[in-house]
Amino acid sequence: MSIYDPNPDLSLARIEALEQELASLKASNNTLDIQNKILKGFISLTNVSAGRMLIKATLQKTMEASIHQTGAQLGSLFLLDGDGRVTESILARGATDQNQKKNLVGQVLDKGLAGWVRENKRTGLINDTTKDYRWLKLPDEPYNALSALGVPIVWGDELLGILTLMHSQADHFTPASAIAMEKTAELIALVLNNARIQTKHKQNETLIQQEDDLLNQAILWFPSVIFILDNQGVLLKCGGKYLAQIGLDPKESIGKSIYYLLPEANELKSLISHALANNVIESVSVQLERVDHGTWFYDAWFSPILDTHGQVAHVVCMLLPA
Repeated sequence: MSIYDPNPDLSLARIEALEQELASLKASNNTLDIQNKILKGFISLTNVSAGRMLIKATLQKTMEASIHQTGAQLGSLFLLDGDGRVTESILARGATDQNQKKNLVGQVLDKGLAGWVRENKRTGLINDTTKDYRWLKLPDEPYNALSALGVPIVWGDELLGILTLMHSQADHFTPASAIAMEKTAELIALVLNNARIQTKHKQNETLIQQEDDLLNQAILWFPSVIFILDNQGVLLKCGGKYLAQIGLDPKESIGKSIYYLLPEANELKSLISHALANNVIESVSVQLERVDHGTWFYDAWFSPILDTHGQVAHVVCMLLPA
């Protein structure tokens, strides 16, 4: 067997193919590593951040990971709402006052690469910013960008954001790095969408809690007696300045059936049953007798509250001294 390769050109081609495959595998591994860091970063952020802070922190982590993946020097990231308006942003020039930031974002989205990406919903690769109409040189730029990569962050049919990466040398970004960044952008879209959902959920929770606190205050200071029952007659809330007059304590009564709490009040229990059958009862005179608490006369109102299916979910009962 000869020690010489009978076909050196074929062997060289095989080596080149293996080198290309190895480079591709390294690039894929690098992309997976960056994606893993983004995902782990988001998970850790959800444990310590909420609301707008979570959104801002997620954008910052996303920017850092994207710069590391592509070897970029600077970047900007815009988060958009359903109408394409910027709701949060990170600018390449760093912190600026709100008026200046709004002006800069408006210019870039009107005439710059980010605007082109928003309009076309596809990646824009600029090898030389001095020769590409899509690049807008802003006044007083604190950096020199000769190559740029603009990547859309898309969730379904919605454009969630626009990522722009920059480098001071021309031809820094390649078609391969653009493709890799597009793959990462798919994960970024997932992360940003989850951050948005969590933020909205937190906001809704806060709003619900505020509304519940307001309702509790209104019930507490109600001028007479008020009950809120579920569709089985179980007391969910109660209050009012005359509640103690009929022998009820809110802390001990919540969660118990009104029929158990008012065993002698047959007329009142009958009216409650009528309301639970989806009947509105307004201004009915009620005689309320309680052992050890005497006899009281009230004008009563009963209003069933229906769910989305038209079924009784709650009943509100108000008693005013007659």
